[in-house]
Amino acid sequence: MVEIADFVEHAPVEPDVIAAYRDRVPPELVEIWEEYGYGTFGEGFIRVINPAVYEAELGDRLGKTQGDGISIPVMVTGLGDVITWEPSMGGLIALMFRSNRGAGLGKVSSFLTLTRAGGARHLARVLDWGVFPEAVAAQGAPDFDESFIFVPLPSLGGPGTVDTLQKRQTLSAIQVMVDLQGPIGH
Repeated sequence: MVEIADFVEHAPVEPDVIAAYRDRVPPELVEIWEEYGYGTFGEGFIRVINPAVYEAELGDRLGKTQGDGISIPVMVTGLGDVITWEPSMGGLIALMFRSNRGAGLGKVSSFLTLTRAGGARHLARVLDWGVFPEAVAAQGAPDFDESFIFVPLPSLGGPGTVDTLQKRQTLSAIQVMVDLQGPIGH
């Protein structure tokens, strides 16, 4: 059983979404959708999203060029990163558009266990989340469909400091970041 102690539900996952992805993602993700729904965890940093919406809106912007080419968006972060399930890699991959790089997060169960056990330390190490709690303290938590986005992006010369973070709609911010700097090939 998947346990996420600090999960805050935003909405239930639609049955047709679960049916469409049940055979495309690991059972742990299906269990999260069925037991918890869409929502946040990891001190509000990780957001469980509708993969169909993100696939439709981002399409080839996810930059998957290796392996079987399958990259299913399943989560986003409060800093506008996309976390994808990649069957050919057997795990989760974080696409951090703010720094124009990717990072392996391991299997779903490992990522959830390490996030639960390590909390902020784990998120800082694997997802470079350090400015997120500072931004929340300064501006308040972003809404479920919002993220803090650097303006300008560090990958494009911005300083990457907390005072350059602005709340933006997550999906449209990701589209703009990819349009400006290109997809993260992986």
